[in-house]
Amino acid sequence: MLRPDPSNPSSAQEQKLLEEIVHTYPQPIIVIDNDHRVLIWNKACEKVFGIPAKDVLGTKNQWKTFYPEPRPILADVILDDDKEQLEQFYPGIHRKSPFIEDAYEVENFFPKLGNNIDRWLYFTAKRLYDEDGCPVGAIESIIDITERMNAEAEVQQLNESLSDHSVKLEEANEELKATMLKLANTQKLASLGKLVAGISHELNTPIGNIRTISTALKADTCRIQDQLNSGEMTKSSLESFLNNVLESSNLIAKSTAKTAELILSCQQISSNDNEYERSQVHLRILVEEVLNRQTQGLSRSSIIVENFIPHHISMNSFAAPIQQIFDNLINNTRMHAFSEQQSGKIKICAQVIKKKSS
Repeated sequence: MLRPDPSNPSSAQEQKLLEEIVHTYPQPIIVIDNDHRVLIWNKACEKVFGIPAKDVLGTKNQWKTFYPEPRPILADVILDDDKEQLEQFYPGIHRKSPFIEDAYEVENFFPKLGNNIDRWLYFTAKRLYDEDGCPVGAIESIIDITERMNAEAEVQQLNESLSDHSVKLEEANEELKATMLKLANTQKLASLGKLVAGISHELNTPIGNIRTISTALKADTCRIQDQLNSGEMTKSSLESFLNNVLESSNLIAKSTAKTAELILSCQQISSNDNEYERSQVHLRILVEEVLNRQTQGLSRSSIIVENFIPHHISMNSFAAPIQQIFDNLINNTRMHAFSEQQSGKIKICAQVIKKKSS
């Protein structure tokens, strides 16, 4: 430790006050003398690095805290004013401090440091001088920035995830355009225009949701990035952001799944040419297939559709046009027979009417 002048009582009091400030400071502080021996290893050093002061005071073992083999720490390099060592040991990661004259700062990752914990550290070092301006040692202060760096990494990962969702949305849109064009070119159904309009109406909601959520999520990401860069980010704002990202990701996933389901339905209708051939059609089974395709939309609108068509009704006809008729009937009923958020029930019945003999 630094020794006060015994002939000067005020010097002793100042020294005691200085030591109390250093040891109660919440961040680690290391001070070395002109021979690179440790003079000060404050209590924060003991707590963060798990090494008692008695094990390092008066030694040149400050390197053991950070590195597996002997090498200078930043305070050693700054004390020697060695620019070559600065480039050798901290290539591309050192810079002059914007706050402290003639000081240098570094951000670096240290695996299994102090209590076997991976840490990101921000440390600043500066020479110390006596009253005559001669160097007498160096001081290095250290701040644990692990939480900040982890948050930045998580934000970066979320940005990449958002970009992936955007790419998938564009791919889904392109696939939808191709499917719609294929449907438009078939011209096998007189009600093709209504089919396209119905599907477009169904797609507006999930695609609109994805665009709205993606825009809001991008704005939130930029905001949290600004807070990180400015050092104003709080734990509560980070937790709020992460909760919002989780909720938004779930909504995007649900909307993307709905979009994919609708596109698949379009593809099935456009590609199954056999359905436009005359065949023996079981009406109840045909309607069940329509209801299975509309399950998600019906559950979301709280509309129940009950199929009361008897099993025995069959006819020699065309399956696809009949299914399209029921698709249109159900969609139109949902949109026009019920108000928004209203629950209701649709019953589908059929019977065979025999012609009266003349």
